[in-house]
Amino acid sequence: FESERASALAVRKSRRDGSSMDSSTTPTPAPPDDPRKVEAVAIPVDGLIEAPQLPPKARAGAACKLGIDEAGRGPVLGAMTFGCCYWAVEEDADVERDQEEINDSKQLTEDQRAKLFERVLDDDRLGWAVEVVSAARLSREMLRKKAPVSLNAISFDATCRLIQRALDRNVDVVEAYVDTVGDPDVYRDRLTRHFEGRISFTVAKKADALYKCTGAASICAKVIRDESLRRWVFEERGLDDRDFGSGYPSDPACVAWLRRNAHAVFGFPALARFSWQPAKQRLKDVDAVDDDTRAHFAFVAEVEFDEEQEDSAVANTMKITEWATASKKKARGPAPKKRRRAHFYRRLETLSSLAEL
Repeated sequence: FESERASALAVRKSRRDGSSMDSSTTPTPAPPDDPRKVEAVAIPVDGLIEAPQLPPKARAGAACKLGIDEAGRGPVLGAMTFGCCYWAVEEDADVERDQEEINDSKQLTEDQRAKLFERVLDDDRLGWAVEVVSAARLSREMLRKKAPVSLNAISFDATCRLIQRALDRNVDVVEAYVDTVGDPDVYRDRLTRHFEGRISFTVAKKADALYKCTGAASICAKVIRDESLRRWVFEERGLDDRDFGSGYPSDPACVAWLRRNAHAVFGFPALARFSWQPAKQRLKDVDAVDDDTRAHFAFVAEVEFDEEQEDSAVANTMKITEWATASKKKARGPAPKKRRRAHFYRRLETLSSLAEL
């Protein structure tokens, strides 16, 4: 895959040099000719991929059932993916008979998942889509200083976007089968309200093992996540450490990768989820490293900045009843400045050029 990585890096370089392509939708290198193979699917770093054509019955307006499942909730490395798969209700019996081997992706081997995914690609009766949520987006959303977004909220929003995307393509979704996040009844009611009762939702634990459409969605999500990790191209200059194992924090190879690739200023490469506890803990382990590791910046320095003070515009919005309290505070002198830890990785941007002033 050296040529693939070189090609992807060239695409990213051209984007930094002025291309209008959005990094969230930039695909992996040009795939093989056969669109029914896993290798033929162009996977974005962050964004949506879907079947280019709707199933004939769906295109004709037939009522459809749809399943949704996610993959990659546990790993500390790589993207999290959300998959959906749908087909016409009137073809349900035939599809379930022909796709009998579809099951919860976690119960299948990697090779079995890949073959079943290719069967999904090859079956014109099936429509599918996968949203890839990058590690960078997970970190950005979950580590917001104000109103951080929980992982369950990210999952709910991705589920809604996948369903809405099918509706926007004029797929008449009348039934949806979703693997639960939290309490099944609460999650079902929330989805029902969001879509204003237009869709009959079935939400259950282990839905991917109970309903074929959810099992197919699980396979789509899992295969795309594994493939995106396998194809990963490091944007960080000089880094090509691919010995990260499965990306799960229980994997010794992953733990060793985190130890090797922690940086004193930038934390981890974009492959890592800064919001996951193992990554957070690794960044805190300043005193746990030996002198040789410390000398190579494999720890993160703690830095504190003064918190920004409210400007005059905020003061001018005070209620009249607050002026008396404010004057008393003023008489006591300015309040001590709050201290907070800086996290450099939150607003990093790629340096594209240098110019002498």
